[in-house]
Amino acid sequence: MIKRKAGTKFPLVYALFFISSTFMLVVAVVFSVYTNGMERETVNSIQNHLQASAQYASVFLTVDELELFYTAEDMERPEWDEIRTRLQRFAEDTQVLYVYYWRFTEDGYLQYIIDNDEDEEYMVTPELFFAIEDDPFTAEAVTRIKAGEIWVTDLGEYTDSWDSLLSAAVPVFRDDGTVYCAAGVDISDEVLVTMRSNIRIMRFILVFSLLMSILSGFLGMRSYSKKAIQSANASLSKSHFLSAMSHEIRTPLNAIIGMTAIGKRTQDIDEKDRAFTKVEGASSHLLGVINDVLDIAKIEANKFELSPVEYNFEKMIMKVITVVSYRAEEKQQLLAVNIDSNVPEYVVGDDLHLVQVITNLLSNAIKFTPEGGKIELLASLADEAADGCRLRIDVVDNGIGISPEQQSKLFKMYEQAESDTNRKFGGTGLGLVISKRIIELMGGSIWVESELGKGARFIFTFKVLRSEKGSDYINENFSATATQSDDSRQMDGKFTGIRMLIVEDIEINREILISLLDHTGLIIDSAENGKEALDMVESAADKYDIILMDVQMPVMDGLSATRHIRNLPSCKINELPIIAMTANVFKDDIEACHSAGMNDHLSKPLDVDKVYELLSKYLLKQ
Repeated sequence: MIKRKAGTKFPLVYALFFISSTFMLVVAVVFSVYTNGMERETVNSIQNHLQASAQYASVFLTVDELELFYTAEDMERPEWDEIRTRLQRFAEDTQVLYVYYWRFTEDGYLQYIIDNDEDEEYMVTPELFFAIEDDPFTAEAVTRIKAGEIWVTDLGEYTDSWDSLLSAAVPVFRDDGTVYCAAGVDISDEVLVTMRSNIRIMRFILVFSLLMSILSGFLGMRSYSKKAIQSANASLSKSHFLSAMSHEIRTPLNAIIGMTAIGKRTQDIDEKDRAFTKVEGASSHLLGVINDVLDIAKIEANKFELSPVEYNFEKMIMKVITVVSYRAEEKQQLLAVNIDSNVPEYVVGDDLHLVQVITNLLSNAIKFTPEGGKIELLASLADEAADGCRLRIDVVDNGIGISPEQQSKLFKMYEQAESDTNRKFGGTGLGLVISKRIIELMGGSIWVESELGKGARFIFTFKVLRSEKGSDYINENFSATATQSDDSRQMDGKFTGIRMLIVEDIEINREILISLLDHTGLIIDSAENGKEALDMVESAADKYDIILMDVQMPVMDGLSATRHIRNLPSCKINELPIIAMTANVFKDDIEACHSAGMNDHLSKPLDVDKVYELLSKYLLKQ
């Protein structure tokens, strides 16, 4: 069935291609005939305009008026300015650039009489003489005019090298019928030159289009089957990707559900702690998978953006090492770090996303390096630039290595998920795709050097700015950050007497949040939707010191509730901190929260340290 359908499809495609090519050929012939006629019409129109304007000029001034001007002194006559003004009006009325008059001398010269040119440098005056024989076109024009005929620029052989003007000259007759002088007009050649240029371009485009149509049709036929295969492969890759994502999500969910059941069933405290530890680890892994999928969604929606800050580069590196070192210790691997002395101590850039890239590369190196192996992280200054500098990071391991075929797929979307290696070692395979996008946004590039069985070296470069505020400023900010992320035990009683309103429609989420904040001393009220929260705040506008507001709720959502609260008449209502709690983490979602009047944003699942940090920020302000 499939073969028969494919076989009937190709003759139809060939027939359509033949019909379209024939039609284009007919159009080309018709177009060529039409453009030839259009060119003739334009040339005739220009010639008629030149001749009519010149003939009008031949009777516009009388011989007696022209006889007034023979010498430069004659230009002082009052008639000079009056006649020039009339000529300027003549040029406007007849749509010509210049109108001018010249007479012949007995010794073979032209004497210019007067024109309409307002530029004094090029103005025609009676003292200007020009030898007729110096220019063959002038000689031809004079011969025609003396014979009482009209002379017009030859438009058939015209090129734009002829002073960019088209001219016509006609004789001015005395009363006795003899030729006294010549009247001439000039117009711009722009219309003619542009038309001929456009016609040449259109003819070229038409011929080129015909050739390209035939060529593309042929290549299209040839590549049709190849594209069908590629499309099928892409669909298969996405299918494998979704299958892998299903596996990656179900595996930690299975651990969470299973360990929760074990923890509920057992009475042994140690066994419960072990179950909780496993649940925590599986939850973190599941959150990592979801974050990877969200990052990929941001990349495909072109909404993945950086947030540059000032930070201590070495401290950032050591922070990553601290996070991944326990994995290396479990496999008895040597994890070495070498930061060149020429690397700036303090820089401006997106440290969080840089940590994400380095963590991903180090985690992969540890994963694919056998026990007892070695992993190195090398940081160096690649080059200086006017707007900062470019740093280079090398992550080197002596693990299993990567084949050339695998290397070609490393940074491609949906390719990693179908890798046998990834099925063996685990992981979504999205980390390198995300890392590549992050590095590109940082103005750098990432690549790999590896041989199968001989380890791998992942290298990337990125741009940063050197810090302008100095180490004191940054050390203060690092100290403040460290203080904000203190252990939860340091939050005991820290907010005693302060009243909070939690607005959350899901009971278990309210219960978890209230339980996590129980030791802080907060007095906590709760509401199940935005309407209930609005009523509570409206009845006692000065009662609450802070609100944690879910966004998606029944009856009234968090954004609408916030807008209504901000419109309450209390003078303190605009100072009331309202913090969004939502699983929507895209930039548009966060901006919507701020636009509604919210002060800040917490993403779900909630990071307890982040909750403490924001509470300290808004409740402990001096």
